[in-house]
Amino acid sequence: MVTEVAVIYDGACGGCSSIAARLSSVLAPPVLARSCRDPYLATEFPVLGGPLGGRPCGGPLLITVFSDGRTEVSGGPAMLWRGARLVAPGRRAAAVRLALWVAWWRMRHR
Repeated sequence: MVTEVAVIYDGACGGCSSIAARLSSVLAPPVLARSCRDPYLATEFPVLGGPLGGRPCGGPLLITVFSDGRTEVSGGPAMLWRGARLVAPGRRAAAVRLALWVAWWRMRHR
């Protein structure tokens, strides 16, 4: 069972910050949003140090925390799939609107 998720995003990016802030309104577990530029990020989430070499600003990440204490880090399509599975009941329409806004924003900023 997922107890919480942490979204790691680039705090210098206005669109990224907006997306991260909106996630708490569509996901079922509590959402903790943290900038990848936070100097205490590796201390708060040691799981980021290993496979990422302490450099989590390569793209948005989702850290999933399970009730047994396990954590999983996902990015890219795996992050989107994990997030889609965590949408709160009754919030699917809001999640679709957010996904469409994200797709529009990404196309506009390429």
